[in-house]
Amino acid sequence: MPEAPDDSTILVLTREGENELHEAGTQLSSTQLEALVLIDGRACLAEVVKRAPAPQQEAVRASLLELVDKGFVSGKDQLQSDGFDPGDFFTSVTSRPRAVEPGHEAEAEAAANEQFLRENGYCVNVARRPAVKRARDKASRPMVLVVDDDPDICGLLQMYLKLEGFDSRAAGNREQILAELRRAPLPDAVILDVHLPDADGFDILHRMREHPVLKGLPILMLTGEATREAVLKGILGGADGFVTKPFDIHHLVRAVKAVLGLLEGKAGQDWDYSL
Repeated sequence: MPEAPDDSTILVLTREGENELHEAGTQLSSTQLEALVLIDGRACLAEVVKRAPAPQQEAVRASLLELVDKGFVSGKDQLQSDGFDPGDFFTSVTSRPRAVEPGHEAEAEAAANEQFLRENGYCVNVARRPAVKRARDKASRPMVLVVDDDPDICGLLQMYLKLEGFDSRAAGNREQILAELRRAPLPDAVILDVHLPDADGFDILHRMREHPVLKGLPILMLTGEATREAVLKGILGGADGFVTKPFDIHHLVRAVKAVLGLLEGKAGQDWDYSL
């Protein structure tokens, strides 16, 4: 069993931890995914915990220790001794200020964390398998609602979804989204862009999670806003998956299958929704 880290241990993702953020089909909890996202390969355990919202910090600490036991996270010194250091997913590195005016330590820490999350690019392709499989008509094809204001992206996604055995519909603004959600049949999953011309994807996610009929729909967030802040907002908001742009179309389709619980079937099928 890996040695339990203390507050001063620098935490890094192992290969298995990286795979959880880049391979669709994770079975980790929302809090465990949140903990993985907060790790940057430079912060110690105590600093990683402080990055989480205050009400989540104890849960994140417990999740970090669980992830160490599972082999998804390790101390940096331990990984380096094994000849592997995965580093970080950031595309740029921002130095955090060290000099703090006496009496303003808390404000400086909060500002540094906000800047840290905002300025560093982050890339993930994570999708969580459903805990309970939804009952559906075996004779019908899974229906996916694609919400994006870019018609080229909608067309590309719908073409690949069709090739993979899905039916799909598209919406690009608030009016079209409402019309498609009111239209029968209800989609089996939603690919939801964060930035729309007259709506915010996170607000739509929040409203759907509070709706008595729509709250159980698998929702996969799609965005070009590649920051840890955006990823955490989606995970904490109840998204079943989060994919940053530019995306690999095959990875995105696999993420859709993951949130729907469509497992590999027989005769060359990549999914079997009758299970």
